[in-house]
Amino acid sequence: MVRAATDEDRAFILEMARLACGLEGRHPVPAADDPSVLAMLPNAEDVAAVAVNDARQTIGAAWCHTHDPPLLLDDHGMALPEVALAVLPAARGRGVGASLLDAVADATRARAPALSLNVHLLHPAVRLYIRSGFRVAGHGRGWYGVAMRRPLGDQAHPSSGQQAR
Repeated sequence: MVRAATDEDRAFILEMARLACGLEGRHPVPAADDPSVLAMLPNAEDVAAVAVNDARQTIGAAWCHTHDPPLLLDDHGMALPEVALAVLPAARGRGVGASLLDAVADATRARAPALSLNVHLLHPAVRLYIRSGFRVAGHGRGWYGVAMRRPLGDQAHPSSGQQAR
């Protein structure tokens, strides 16, 4: 189940931000006070969702945040919301990440034409992002960062039966 994040989820979201900044076998998970972690945390106006298992334990989180400088701009030069996502290792491969991405997209659709994200080229989540309608939009942050974009609005992602653009 996916639900909107609450103030009680802040510590879990911080841990998920740490997890999202690491890359197993390549980049260790940074400390909670690392600038890369702090820069991606959502504020009160941002969309944030958490996934919980049948026992109501949090197992993943996704949120949009505004990064400075922005990763991608829309057609009018405005920053696109940037998605951050992490799922606990034991819960991966069960559709949790896709459900979180869809929840964030649904909650953001009325205020942005698209979502953006930055991902390491070798990160296994790249496949999830492509299946969820994200497409490469340019060079991202870091040496191996890739910027990806997912249109919102009437342009649904592939799992809804419509072609993503």
